[in-house]
Amino acid sequence: MAIIYQGDAEILIGASNISLNCNSVTVTVGYDMADASVMGDTGYKMVSTRQTVDVSATVFLEYGASSVEALIYAEVGEGDTTLVITPSSGAVAAGNPSYTITNCSIANFSPISTTVGDLSTFTLTATAGTWVRATA
Repeated sequence: MAIIYQGDAEILIGASNISLNCNSVTVTVGYDMADASVMGDTGYKMVSTRQTVDVSATVFLEYGASSVEALIYAEVGEGDTTLVITPSSGAVAAGNPSYTITNCSIANFSPISTTVGDLSTFTLTATAGTWVRATA
């Protein structure tokens, strides 16, 4: 196993690459769990049910007709956003898996976030939907 230096993740919203506007991204995937214990069990037995997914990215703000702010504004509240995220901008492979999240929701964002002397950023948060991991 090799330890990987990361720093060039690729983040797509639909067909739009926002990687150059981001400096961090976290994808958390899993499942809701349900109790499947039966009479006589001495401990819980859990089974997975629906998929869960949470995405968080720090995005540098920019404004304009085809800016990242306009792109995300158009997705807020839609509930049908598709994100594709890979750890590196290289080809999808076993060492660079992609996660495609479909029908996720961007519930809100902060289109104005400014502090004197700082770069303006906001945190993009997406939840719900379904995810698929690909290695080719």
